[in-house]
Amino acid sequence: MIRMVKAMATLIGHYLDVFLFGLWLGVICWLLLTGSDKAFLHPRFRLFLAGGGILLAAFMGVILYGPKRRSIGWPLAAASARALLLMAPLLFLSTVVDQRLGAHALTKKYTGMEQQTLLRLLESGKAKTGNAKPKPDMSLLEIARRMKQIDGRRVVTEGMVYRPDIMPENYLTLFRFAIFCCAADALPVWVFVEKAGVEAFDDEDWIRVDGTVQIVDFNGTDVPVIKADTILKKKAPTSGEQYLFF
Repeated sequence: MIRMVKAMATLIGHYLDVFLFGLWLGVICWLLLTGSDKAFLHPRFRLFLAGGGILLAAFMGVILYGPKRRSIGWPLAAASARALLLMAPLLFLSTVVDQRLGAHALTKKYTGMEQQTLLRLLESGKAKTGNAKPKPDMSLLEIARRMKQIDGRRVVTEGMVYRPDIMPENYLTLFRFAIFCCAADALPVWVFVEKAGVEAFDDEDWIRVDGTVQIVDFNGTDVPVIKADTILKKKAPTSGEQYLFF
């Protein structure tokens, strides 16, 4: 009887690993197929995520068709401990997959040096802008990269609203987060927007702004201000489209 129970425990522990690896493989496939991985990771690293899925499939094959492991001690207890460790990241993922970096994250990450940091990171950017006239539709990251060139020109851009109590009347901060590697290193990219009536927008509302860029000195740093002609509220993008990438 004891031998039978031990054999069943070994069998359950054996296939529990396969089940968990399969669950992880399914999550990776879902992230890649839906583009939800972009809520956490720069698209340049999708190949590594796909590679992780291939490794998981290989591990499943080895467990199912490879040599059987000899049972030592309490196999079900060991398998349960592994299961808890493997399940913990999945449980965490299920709670944060729809979370976005918003105004709260902006206040925590804001240092006043973001514009200078971004400019240094973008100095050796891949795209050479030359003297080409910029198109009106520009991301906040493009505005940060080319603000000297677009001073006095019309732009159309979008992002989230932040209006702290110290914000002057008729001004709001328009921001998004830019990612170089993953969400952990996200940098806030922001501009000021000036227009009468901006008090109608709430923090973290997504808006589309059409106006003219002016460069002003803000605490010793050149900052773009958009003198808006129109501001339209828009639907928030999906979690996979919330970030800018550089």
